[in-house]
Amino acid sequence: MDIFHENPMLSGVRQMLGAFAKQAIRPIAMKHDREESMPWELMKSAQALGLTQAAIIEGRKKITGQDDDLDPKKVKSQARLAVVGSEELTYGCAGICLALSGSGLAASPVARMGTEEQKQEFKRLIAGLDDKGHIKVAAMALSEPGTGSDISGLKTIARRDGDHWVIRGSKQWITNGQSASVYVVWAQTDESATRAGVRGFIVGRETPGLVPGKKETKLGIRASETAQVHFEDVRVHQDMMLGGSEAHSAGLADTKKMLDSTRPAVAAGAVGIARAAYEVILERVRGGSLHGTPMASHQHIMFELAEMQMEITASRMLAHRAAWLADHNLENVAEASMAKAHAARTAQHVTTRAMVLLGEEALEPGHPVEKWYRDAKIYDIFEGTGQIQRRIISKLLTGQNPT
Repeated sequence: MDIFHENPMLSGVRQMLGAFAKQAIRPIAMKHDREESMPWELMKSAQALGLTQAAIIEGRKKITGQDDDLDPKKVKSQARLAVVGSEELTYGCAGICLALSGSGLAASPVARMGTEEQKQEFKRLIAGLDDKGHIKVAAMALSEPGTGSDISGLKTIARRDGDHWVIRGSKQWITNGQSASVYVVWAQTDESATRAGVRGFIVGRETPGLVPGKKETKLGIRASETAQVHFEDVRVHQDMMLGGSEAHSAGLADTKKMLDSTRPAVAAGAVGIARAAYEVILERVRGGSLHGTPMASHQHIMFELAEMQMEITASRMLAHRAAWLADHNLENVAEASMAKAHAARTAQHVTTRAMVLLGEEALEPGHPVEKWYRDAKIYDIFEGTGQIQRRIISKLLTGQNPT
């Protein structure tokens, strides 16, 4: 099978989500960016169409016609579906895309590592509406103030107390951190075991000691909520340790595998931003003039367009290759890192050049290219910085363990 060939299901999803991005997301993107607010009404509408993680958890039939479940081994297009969806929705607005799909950050480890009972509990905690009438969302509480991209250095501790674990620590830069109804929290259970001691726990919002912290003010992706979360001696039953209290010995290794499966979708999000900026410039060049002559007659501008298109196409193909490998349970560590690093660089380069070509016009707040320029930066930071991706790639090239 051609890795870059989209089957009818994927093509149909791309067409549907592309239309949704243009008709439903673009008209409200600037408002939520300016207000730094979650698009709760759109999220509720999107859930009815099967476009949010809460709906995906119940099965993908609404958007694909297939009854896929949470087991990645049974889904042959799951990663590529995420890649297609991420590009199209981010083309509409990166922040709104993350608001719609952010719960998937928490759902992914539950799908990969959770027992059947844990999957059912996660579904229960995210079902329905919260007390504000909003759809319920989930949060993956992994990042910490002092660890950055080194997720092996977690300071949040879980200590055993009978048939419970007691979690203490703080998390930062958590998507849906203030509003989540359920959290997947990563903590160190055995400091002497270092990475092997890291475990994930499913924690409901109402659990005593779980305290959402301040919401962050961000450069970009402002329609997505990012906040601190504090855990002050939070008691969690041993049954809510992902994979089982003692049986799941892979620890942080499974977390890293999870990132290998989600990084292609992050790369595709960067492609969506780059594509949006490129299309604005392409339209301007086709109909605009510079110094009294058509812009299309200026070679340096045309070469800029060619470079943009090459970078966007290459980034998209890298993302699809990494996702295809993930869908077929093949090793994709290097490919996932290459896709994310390359696409992040592409998004920043294309939006920067678009700002230059548009001049003063694009510097005004509220201009879409100015917004995409701000949104692009995060793709070089979250889910492993560009430096971390290059470290992984270079270690693999020299036969070293990338972890």
